[in-house]
Amino acid sequence: MNPGIGAPELIVLAVLALIVVGPKDLPMLFRRVGRFVGQARQMARDFQRSFDDMGREAEMSELRREIEALKSGNPVAKAKRELDDVKRDLASLEHETIVEREQAAAEKQQYNTINKKKPDAGGEPAKPSQPTVEPYTKPKRKAAKPTVEE
Repeated sequence: MNPGIGAPELIVLAVLALIVVGPKDLPMLFRRVGRFVGQARQMARDFQRSFDDMGREAEMSELRREIEALKSGNPVAKAKRELDDVKRDLASLEHETIVEREQAAAEKQQYNTINKKKPDAGGEPAKPSQPTVEPYTKPKRKAAKPTVEE
């Protein structure tokens, strides 16, 4: 209700409506006034909802712009791309190293064939033999001498 209209003012309005409209048509008048007030409230709610929806849409579009900006400047994605680049570089270096080893082995074999040397068995130096160590055993205790009790 409007704060300017109190109980005394409503009583005056009801008495005037009773005099002007008459007791016979008064319930019908109140019904029409109630419908009118209901429609006015519904229109006010729809109006408020439309403003709320426009505000949400504006907020959502702003959030979308922020998300797109974060996606384009995402430091995690940049780091992942850089790691992928490093992995590719390492893989190419590994491949180059393997090719170089194969070429060195082919050159060594060609050199050995020319000089009639026997090729190395494994390419690794022989390991020195391990000294044998006996496992540790605990020394046995001497039996305690029995004491004579008197």
